[in-house]
Amino acid sequence: MNSACSLTIGEDGCGRLEGALTFASVPGLYHHARDLLENQKSFNSLDLDRVTTADSAGLALLLEWQATQTTPANKLPIRNAPAGLISLARLCEADEFLDLSARSSGQ
Repeated sequence: MNSACSLTIGEDGCGRLEGALTFASVPGLYHHARDLLENQKSFNSLDLDRVTTADSAGLALLLEWQATQTTPANKLPIRNAPAGLISLARLCEADEFLDLSARSSGQ
């Protein structure tokens, strides 16, 4: 099983995650995102459409990124979250804070 998860930032400012958002991938992804932000490449939303699986480490990373937003108006929109991540966020009572939107039913 591939434990990698990549982050690319489009010209539209959308951060797109692809792969497994898990304990194995989160440390590297965290450092990669930090390097991007230090080089003035920020993202204004996240698209999780290509996330294959996510666990509590992935949830923690999303919580960290959401918490770094400076005001409630700057909330980071997170789209196309996998059902398992939404369930985990609900279980931890973090779903409202993250404001995850689910993948469309056609996927």
